[in-house]
Formats: sequence, C-alpha cells, structure tokens
Amino acid sequence: MSTGNAGQRFGQLVELIYDSVQDLSRIAPAMEMICLEVGAIAGHYVHMDMESREVIASCVSNSDYQAGDVEYKEYYSQVDDRLGWLATGQVGEWRADHQRFDERFVRKSEIYNDFLFKYGGRHMVVGRIGERTTQSEAIAFLRPLGAQEYAETEYAFLRSLSPHLIRSATLRARMQTLERQQSASESVVAHLPYGTLWINAAGRIVSLNPQATAILAAADGLSVRNDKLVVSEPADAERLQHALRMATTMGPRQGQWFAVARRKQSTPLLVSVIPATIPAALDPLCGGPFALLILQDMTGQRVSRSAQLQVIYRLTPAETRLAEALLENDTIESYALKNDISRNTVRTHLASLFAKTGAKRQAELIRTLLASQPHVML
Repeated sequence: MSTGNAGQRFGQLVELIYDSVQDLSRIAPAMEMICLEVGAIAGHYVHMDMESREVIASCVSNSDYQAGDVEYKEYYSQVDDRLGWLATGQVGEWRADHQRFDERFVRKSEIYNDFLFKYGGRHMVVGRIGERTTQSEAIAFLRPLGAQEYAETEYAFLRSLSPHLIRSATLRARMQTLERQQSASESVVAHLPYGTLWINAAGRIVSLNPQATAILAAADGLSVRNDKLVVSEPADAERLQHALRMATTMGPRQGQWFAVARRKQSTPLLVSVIPATIPAALDPLCGGPFALLILQDMTGQRVSRSAQLQVIYRLTPAETRLAEALLENDTIESYALKNDISRNTVRTHLASLFAKTGAKRQAELIRTLLASQPHVML
C-alpha cells in the first residue's frame, strides 16, 4: 500500500473519530479501521463510572460482538478484576494486559475464561481517552487467541491517534454538559404561564420558550423580524429600547416594566425587562450582557411572586424568603430576629441575591425585584 493511500486512510480515520463527538456510533467504524491496522479482531469503547462500575455508554467495532457488549454492561463490568489497573492508566497511554497479568492470573480470571476466550480473544491493549471525576473513557483492542503480542509499530500507530481520541472525548463531554444545561434551563421555565425570552445587548433573541413563541406568532403588539423583537407602536418601541439599554449596560444594570398596546385585544401585554445571566448552554453562541424578557397576557393565569423570583434568578428557598421580606420593607435586623437566624447568615443570603440579580446596593436590589414581576397594576 502506497504512502499516499496510508495517509488518506489515516485522514478518514481521524474524521470518523471527530464525527463521534456528535454521534457516538461513529466510533464503531473508526475502531474497525484501527483493528485492521493493528491486527485486532474487535474494538470496544467503554465509558464507565469506576465507583459504581456502571457502564454509561459503550460501543463495539462491529455487530459480531454486540452480544459481548451487552454481556459486559449487564454482568462482566461488575466482576472485572482488572478495573483497578484499567482506571490507573494515564489518559493517552496505551497498555497491554500481558504487561500486568501473568498466565496464572489469566487461568483464574472469570473475565478471561468465561468472557474474552468465548469471543476468541486473548491479548488486549487499552488506552484511556478521557476522565471526569469518577468516570473513565477507554478503548480496548482484542487480538485473537494464539496471536503474538502487540509490536512497537502498532503502539506507535495507536499513540499517533491518542491526541485525536482525547480531543474528541473532551469535546463530547463539553457538548453533553451544554446539552444538559440547556435542557435544564428550558425545563425550568416551561411550566410557567408567560413567555420568556433571552435577548443580548444588540437586541437579538437568543432563546425563547414555547409560550413566547405563541405570543409573538400572534403579531399583536409584538412580533419578530430578523431574530429581533419588533414593537408595533413607536412609543412602546422606544420604551423597549430604553429598557434594554438599562438592563444590558456595562454599568449598574436596572430592570423595568411597561405595557404594550395590542390592536386585537383591549388588554395590553405586560413586558418586564430584567438584567439576567443567560443559561450557560447558550454562552458560546452569543455575546452578552443579556436581558430576560417576560411577556404576560393579563387575562392569563398568574403565579406567585415567590415562584417568579425563584425561576427568574434561580434563588434558593432561603434567598427567596429574604427577597420577599425585603419587598415587604423588612430590615436585615428584623428579618434575622423574626426567623431566629444570625445577621451574618442573612448577609450571606443578601450577598447571593446581589450576585444573582446583578444589583450592587439594597435599593437597587429592591428595584430589580419589583421590575421582575409581570403582574403589576397599570
């Protein structure tokens, strides 16, 4: 095989490895190509929690070994007496089982006698490609019974792939984290009876919930054009622009609310514009600072002020109780006394309220909390 063809195959292999970032099943054809290069009969990708021995995700190089993958997940991962050795390898390092386990160990080991030998395998080389706290990602390649041990040229080939395998595992972990964050941030407002939108300083909508989509689709007072919020009445449009500037300024940020006139209904929409931190899942996609807009039809269902504040700023129950007390003109001292807690504890909660709302002073905090309530009186 010419050097050019070898280079082309390597390029295809690397492409498959990075394809696995978004589609883990693409690691299977990548492992199959590696098997052909190193003389292995099967490749096995395993993402496992090493403490519980739970297999989080796994994949084999081809369907002939699918049953073995299932067996390992359901049983052999719990009795694999090599896990301590597998979990201690450095990420990017390739190690062979014969370097650690002698024939006496193999003869007594259930994992070899009842599992690997059944699938015609013996010598195995393993590379860890990722680790996260107690979790480990690894790929193993199994050679057939009677085959020679892996040669240095084969180790060199595997080492040349290590940076790509590690990078793909890192990207996959980050993408999964972002997906979980986005799912959580979407679910936290999905049950509320009003529309929510995150807008950046340039006025571009970067995220909105289904209720906001429905309100804007009606194009009554508010609509969307080129990913930006459009207000029908000039006076209301000016109020929106001013509120966005105040909520996204690089200086002290303030929240505001106002009513937007509608033509199809006599009851206006209420719009609250609140300085906010966008869900972390969207940060890489757009520049901040951001404002959270809450759209409420006054004829719709209402929720309690506490529930609103908890959702908007992700407050803990203790922080929510303090926020409610401040809105009722309570002082730090009287709140601490009424709730039988120290003033230092109250100040800790207050500092957290400042951090979550972006306020710098108590008066600014109260103004921000008041502006966060869509159900205001006109």
